[in-house]
Amino acid sequence: MALRTTSGAVLTLLLCAAVSAQSAVSPGAYDLYSWKVKNHWYYSILPRGGQRTYEQITASPSIKRDASGLRSELRKFAKGTEIYWMSDAPDGARKSSNGPNLEIKHPSRKRIKHIKGICDQLGLRLRLT
Repeated sequence: MALRTTSGAVLTLLLCAAVSAQSAVSPGAYDLYSWKVKNHWYYSILPRGGQRTYEQITASPSIKRDASGLRSELRKFAKGTEIYWMSDAPDGARKSSNGPNLEIKHPSRKRIKHIKGICDQLGLRLRLT
């Protein structure tokens, strides 16, 4: 009986340690791109790293419209996640010859301040690049 109780306690501790290890994984880093089309700002958030093309940046599943769409996407990230707001497309990113010619850029200071406030509320670290 004592062996069964000890085995149960060890198993419980191992499960608790596994759950704790999963939640302790440090948050990743992401790149945020923004552009304006017909008085609306669009945002795309992609995992940081690797060479990007305009097609990847502007792929429809990753696009969020206006601050409310961006906020809903940002809520999915863990506290402490670093988000690098890109001021331009990465070097070497080729514009699509058949798609829209978008200018990736930062919006006005007022809009940046608003998005920074959202990130601060959610515990995300926003960095302008």
